[in-house]
Amino acid sequence: MNYQNKGKVNDYRVNFHNSGKIISIEVTCCGRHIGEIRFKDGESKNCPFCGTAHSIKIQHNHFHIRPDRPETDEIEPVYAEKKAL
Repeated sequence: MNYQNKGKVNDYRVNFHNSGKIISIEVTCCGRHIGEIRFKDGESKNCPFCGTAHSIKIQHNHFHIRPDRPETDEIEPVYAEKKAL
């Protein structure tokens, strides 16, 4: 377990190449790892649980990772499938 991130619902982990160049960003949302996005301007990953869009905006000497949560009625709830006994 990563104790630095213990109890965090949303988290981002930046992956570097040996040369120091940023390769990708791993996204955790709703307490679950939802995937990885390439380090390119405009790339995004949507959370299948809450619908939040996590996007990257690269500027000349820095970048932003922005979580944009939709309005509550924009997404449908996710339910586990029930199986007959």
